[in-house]
Amino acid sequence: MYLTRFLLDPRDRLVRKVVSNRYELHRSLLSAFPDLPREEIRLLYRLERSSQDEIRPLVLLAQTQVNPHWSGLLPARLPTLSVEVKAFQLEPVVGELFYFRLEGNPTVRRNKGDYAGKRVELRSMEEQFQWMERKASQHGFHLLSLESTDLGKILSTKLEDSKKQTITHQSVLYQGSLEVTDPGLFVSAVKSGIGGAKGFGFGLLSLSKKSGVNHY
Repeated sequence: MYLTRFLLDPRDRLVRKVVSNRYELHRSLLSAFPDLPREEIRLLYRLERSSQDEIRPLVLLAQTQVNPHWSGLLPARLPTLSVEVKAFQLEPVVGELFYFRLEGNPTVRRNKGDYAGKRVELRSMEEQFQWMERKASQHGFHLLSLESTDLGKILSTKLEDSKKQTITHQSVLYQGSLEVTDPGLFVSAVKSGIGGAKGFGFGLLSLSKKSGVNHY
């Protein structure tokens, strides 16, 4: 796997335009892989939030299964201050401990009521916690600690049949620590992401060992 860390200038007009619309940000990142199917790339990304002023660089993380060559992307579609790419191999064992960060889009398909058969956003903190707990049990890890921050609605737009469409996603930032219970399922989750709306910057599971070494 490969992890790229972009530093972006928030004062740059093109940067602001691209990062303000996650649909376009996803398209821009994928444009660096014109000859590969998406299933082979498995692009996951996250735009880190900052409480600092606009002078502080924006951090964009992108994870791929193939070695990225960003020269076709930069600087025409995404001007950057710096780009750092590193390869990593994840070989966890049962009982291994990690700190983690995940921006998720917690949703559930309702079976009854007004929204029967539809996928709806989970708004309450209790439901958002339960969503993360379910994902942990499905993906081979156990949560040791968990904090969540509701980041509100993320709006994206795209043109379809010459008409502008607005797409909304509920964003929740999860952070905490975990214990690996099934290494195979866990690695699969890191490669494929957790939850839906991955094309809109959700699902990237970032890890660092609790020993403080080998950051992913």
